[in-house]
Amino acid sequence: MPLMKECPVVRLNRISCFAVVAALLTALQLAQGCEHKAKRVAIGREAPNFAYVDLDGKTRNLTDSRGKVVMLRFWADWCPPCAKEFPIIEKTYQEVRGKGLDVIAVNVRQSEARVRDYTGKFRCSYTIALDRDGRIAELYGVKGLPMNFIVGRDGSIREVIIGTISDVAMLKQFLTPYL
Repeated sequence: MPLMKECPVVRLNRISCFAVVAALLTALQLAQGCEHKAKRVAIGREAPNFAYVDLDGKTRNLTDSRGKVVMLRFWADWCPPCAKEFPIIEKTYQEVRGKGLDVIAVNVRQSEARVRDYTGKFRCSYTIALDRDGRIAELYGVKGLPMNFIVGRDGSIREVIIGTISDVAMLKQFLTPYL
């Protein structure tokens, strides 16, 4: 009796099925990874804590501002819209900081000397944080600048602002419900 040989079509279908299953499992794992990262910065979820060094050389944490409304701002000196926002944020900060506003302006991937020189012309009275290696920006999923997050007094993310804040009234619209 001759031995039964496997039909080449059946073998090809098994290989194709295996490839499809492997591709689906890979896609599912990637999607879960992306979903996990997105959940960390979703509105209503707790803002991820991080440590940072400010321009005074002090190491601080986001949780140091618990109990205040925090505007967490990501910026760089090569970003023209970021430059436009500095005076808007400073003016707003001066007007409403007595209501419990804290601003942490996180510079992404630039040297302390460069940041110090650049921010000097804006005379910022709020905190400038250094994110030299980009870890904080990555933690928050920042893909473009400027990007701002409003963190409520309870530490949860209340607003995500992608793009330029054009004037004080616009910024106050985002902040007022939480002050």
